[in-house]
Amino acid sequence: MAPFNLPLWISAIWLSLTVLTALLLGASSAQTWLLASMVGFIPVGVLLWLWNDGPPPTIAELLHTTEGRR
Repeated sequence: MAPFNLPLWISAIWLSLTVLTALLLGASSAQTWLLASMVGFIPVGVLLWLWNDGPPPTIAELLHTTEGRR
């Protein structure tokens, strides 16, 4: 079974709610769909870009990188 990927689930729910809201409001023009796509994709892109998925660096790793600069 694949691991649970929270950022992708949040993104999928956000995009689904955006499309559903646009459909319920009767979005019919290209400008409205462009606005809905911007509202849908920009927050998702920021969320996926800023999501910290890995463990934080250890002190040994930090010291190793600063010692290499000297």
